[in-house]
Amino acid sequence: MRRLLILLCGGAMGMFALAVRGAAAADPLEARVTISFSSAPAAHVIERLAAAAGVKAEIAAGSMRPVTITLTNVKLVTALNAVCDNAFCTWRLAGSLKVTPLPSEGSALLPPRISLALWDVSPTDVFRALGAAIGAAVTIEPSLATDPVSFNFKDVQTAEALNLLCNMLQCAWDFDPQRGLRVMQKR
Repeated sequence: MRRLLILLCGGAMGMFALAVRGAAAADPLEARVTISFSSAPAAHVIERLAAAAGVKAEIAAGSMRPVTITLTNVKLVTALNAVCDNAFCTWRLAGSLKVTPLPSEGSALLPPRISLALWDVSPTDVFRALGAAIGAAVTIEPSLATDPVSFNFKDVQTAEALNLLCNMLQCAWDFDPQRGLRVMQKR
């Protein structure tokens, strides 16, 4: 069965178009898409792509840049890579489309996945262990919370792990390949 979805809209988010072609296949990433968005919120673009492919989008907390992009007859995987490259995010398909915003362009250079388990350790030690696991220097603001934490990450996106930790500890993070991982109190 082949399907075609065409969506054309205009308004405060700019003009955009989305067309999806492809079989209702087991792998939605194989669907062919044609998209054209101008200054559209990245979450909006990602949600439309996910819906058109028949999956739900789960977007983690954080901000992404607006998206201006035009692609013609490309696989959904290609469109998602291009959108996240434009908006500063990472994505993975695990039942639903899970999207993690990145704080900066340098953050896209983090190692893609991490596994780490720690119990009853200070947040400072958590970030030092994470830095050691990814081979990066770590700078931590002294005002970070000090109550012990426990967690177990197994094969998760590194940015997603950092976002989860910082949501829990009320902090923010950034990564630069030369400077390393920087963790600061949320302002």
